[in-house]
Amino acid sequence: MRTALAVLACTCAMAIGAMTTGAMAAGLSAFAAPVDGHSASATSSSTINGQLMPIVAPGDEVAIACAPVESRSADSDVRVVLTISAAPGESDPGYQKVLATDEQLLKDSVKVRIPEAPSLADHTVDLDVYVVNDTGSQHCSAGPIAIM
Repeated sequence: MRTALAVLACTCAMAIGAMTTGAMAAGLSAFAAPVDGHSASATSSSTINGQLMPIVAPGDEVAIACAPVESRSADSDVRVVLTISAAPGESDPGYQKVLATDEQLLKDSVKVRIPEAPSLADHTVDLDVYVVNDTGSQHCSAGPIAIM
């Protein structure tokens, strides 16, 4: 089991352990959050297709914080969807979206494990969070991540 934890904020300011000084200069927050007593220092980021994004692996945990998650009611249904991005040079995995089912609701965020779906590695995905309750639904985007 991998222990890395990437923390993504849905304002498109992503925070992830071991981010470079260049990423900090670009205005991105960076910090490592422990999971089971281990640091996220093995997780990294990279510029892919001209965009700085976190790099994670299947099995890694990702926490997403955004206003709809922070302001959700107790009866809300929170879902995280990974949508395969059409990045140049990436093969078609045979599906377009994956629902992250291993999730844990925290006070101000939702933590999910990157699924170990067939052919998901070596793809760029967009993370979206949907919060639904009896008064309606809200959505936030955590932006793209690279799964290696």
